[in-house]
Amino acid sequence: MRFPPAVLSLAHLGGGMAVGLGLAMALTLTGCRPDPAPAAANPPLRVGIDLWAGYYPLVLASERGLLREENVAVDVLVPGDTHRMIADFAASQYDLIGVSLADVVLATRVNPDMRMILNSDESAGADLILGPQPLLMPAQLHGKRIGTTLGGFGELFVRHFLELQGIRPEEVLLVNTDAANVPDLLKRGAIDVGHTWEPYAAQARSAGFQVWFTSAETPGLIVDGLVARGTVIRERAPELRGLVRAWFRAVAWWKAHPAEGNALIERRLRLPAGSVSWQGIRLLDQADNRRAFAQRPPGALRQACASYVEFFIARGTLSERLPPEALLDGSFVDE
Repeated sequence: MRFPPAVLSLAHLGGGMAVGLGLAMALTLTGCRPDPAPAAANPPLRVGIDLWAGYYPLVLASERGLLREENVAVDVLVPGDTHRMIADFAASQYDLIGVSLADVVLATRVNPDMRMILNSDESAGADLILGPQPLLMPAQLHGKRIGTTLGGFGELFVRHFLELQGIRPEEVLLVNTDAANVPDLLKRGAIDVGHTWEPYAAQARSAGFQVWFTSAETPGLIVDGLVARGTVIRERAPELRGLVRAWFRAVAWWKAHPAEGNALIERRLRLPAGSVSWQGIRLLDQADNRRAFAQRPPGALRQACASYVEFFIARGTLSERLPPEALLDGSFVDE
């Protein structure tokens, strides 16, 4: 679950002001090249994403005209409240959203008719746990207040960290916090240790906090992607295929032109210069996706699904063991 600081809208058909989801402020970005309506005259696909580099290939696909070349119209919105975005997605306010696999597992409790159709990225160092001084021994963790997003991938990430340190969860106090707030909470002493990600981790480091642990040490644990409602999968499959093709083309272009791509995203999302990078994030291409969705041998997504399902079963937040088929649809990455 990735929490951005503002509401942004990249309207690609007809312009218009984004509706603030959970925040009063909304900003409509202008100057984006319009994508024509697809042949079937469907409305644009509404896609909600967070401020997370793994989802930015969609921004590049729009700005570089790749979606237009696939005859796909997309409205990309960046709401400021991921919980609300997921709820609105379940209420059909979005056609697709970019979220972590853990969020997909939990969202099926409200609306099971949704599937992850694209594995956008794996966090490979961009999620960090920070403390006020270097971690020299596990005993430093006893009694500490550790901030993370409870009930999702953040909590599982922190629990992995504690297990590796030989610390039981009951020996610390887990505090539910947004990643965007972690730098300030650390500085104010409201928490002792915090889990966050870029660009917020850079803010904490600049204030003197030290990196204790990163997602580079938990390969395959934190994975993100695009999730589509079942009705969209059934009724608008050609457009989804076009979107996925444009996405993979954008990934290839960004990897070949990182500085140019970073600058383009910063301009479109009105982010500070130098704030966009996929360092610490493994952007996944089509070949990666085919392997991740594979049934035999089970791909990385299927393995991650099993880990999350067992975690949520143990916590009592999930009542049944969902098979991978209830969460994944790899048919759109095969073309």
